[in-house]
Amino acid sequence: MNEPAMPATVKDPVCGMDVNRDVATALGLRSEHDGQSYFFCARGCKLSFDEHPSKYLDPGHVPSM
Repeated sequence: MNEPAMPATVKDPVCGMDVNRDVATALGLRSEHDGQSYFFCARGCKLSFDEHPSKYLDPGHVPSM
């Protein structure tokens, strides 16, 4: 059985922007947390996430730019 393909575009957990996984990875805008990959639109969002991942993964967090 084939696993479903992962979407090419995902949401930046910090700001909520749509992010292309491949582009973010190529630009170094990807982080790992608890075995899961997260992708970011810009360095600032990645740095914010890396400092406080639980803040951005909290179900009550509302992404904003």
